[in-house]
Amino acid sequence: MGETKKVFENSTHRTSTNSMYEPYMLTESGCRSIWQAGHRTGYCVNLTINYYRGLPLSCVDEISLWVDGEPVDPETMYVWCKDREYHYPDILKDTMATDIYWGFGDYLKVTIMKKGGIDQGIHHVKLRLCTRRSYTPTMVSEWEKDIMFA
Repeated sequence: MGETKKVFENSTHRTSTNSMYEPYMLTESGCRSIWQAGHRTGYCVNLTINYYRGLPLSCVDEISLWVDGEPVDPETMYVWCKDREYHYPDILKDTMATDIYWGFGDYLKVTIMKKGGIDQGIHHVKLRLCTRRSYTPTMVSEWEKDIMFA
């Protein structure tokens, strides 16, 4: 695959980190188009958490993706955790359940609904993952790399 590169951007309310987990956040496992009724309707990527332990899904402050330089619309994103699907904007609400746990080493499947899915082959993917932890500032992790989509 292509060269992997770290990218950090500070914002006024978050702290940028240099986490040893960042190279592992974007996985190549399961990256593929989603098919429904014989048509490609989207694609998915699997993420791992940017922390040494798991966290409730309600502690995710942001998942932003760019594919081949194009930002992914958050309204088109769905998150699969513990065999349940959540519309991405819903996990950011104060009403999100606090007992749904994204464990260390577990994949968080992010499905992007996009007519035509994604072409098979290598695509450049960038991720920004922000998680809240007890007693510390929000952890902002960014990573980008070339990923093979099946």
